[in-house]
Amino acid sequence: MNQNRIFREERPGERKTISTLLMTGYFVTVSFMGYMAFFLNIQLTQMDRITSKMNVETLTAEQFNLLRNRVIRATGQIRQEVIWLAIIGTVVSIMGGMYTYNLVVKPLRRLVTHTEDGGETSAPEIKTNNEIKQLTTAIQEIRQTQPTTNPEL
Repeated sequence: MNQNRIFREERPGERKTISTLLMTGYFVTVSFMGYMAFFLNIQLTQMDRITSKMNVETLTAEQFNLLRNRVIRATGQIRQEVIWLAIIGTVVSIMGGMYTYNLVVKPLRRLVTHTEDGGETSAPEIKTNNEIKQLTTAIQEIRQTQPTTNPEL
């Protein structure tokens, strides 16, 4: 066992690294968007099929009005689905941005402040063993192993 390890092993039940969490979120988002694109493609294919049969010379007025009403209803449904997709995408993006800010940006800013002022402020408190905690631990270990030099001596 190496005694000079900076990174400790993850304990059972701990969260995985930041990149794993973010990539999982991206995969879920892309999968959801792929499903919606597939669903909208089916809807548009049905509309295309309906409009291709809308020949004024061969259809009666009732048939033409029925096809027209179906197209109008389908476009309304697609419009609603796209609006909901945009709303859900916006909410997921905002939540992902807040999560990323709290998980990455805020602790990094605290770590920079802690490092720049020579350790006068407290180090960021991170409960999970992610990359930022490992970096904080490495900085604290380096600071502890460096001899303190006094320029006045």
